[in-house]
Amino acid sequence: MRFASVAEVKNQLSRYLAQARKTSEPIIVTHHGKPYALIQSITEKDLEELGWKTLAQTRLEEAWVGEDDALYESALCAALKL
Repeated sequence: MRFASVAEVKNQLSRYLAQARKTSEPIIVTHHGKPYALIQSITEKDLEELGWKTLAQTRLEEAWVGEDDALYESALCAALKL
């Protein structure tokens, strides 16, 4: 497991993302020496297991409450790739 400060990650985000993807090793982002965030590669399968599509659908429904618009349907279909 690797550690990197917020400043390091801010200046080289692409490098850290690529490293996490390539090595499948999580990177702990620290702020003033304390754990702050986690960079970890994920796959489509991981998202499915986490219920990502359900979360996306819920968030879209919440955003469009009270709207009677065909745009909602197209946004939902695009998000869920239907």
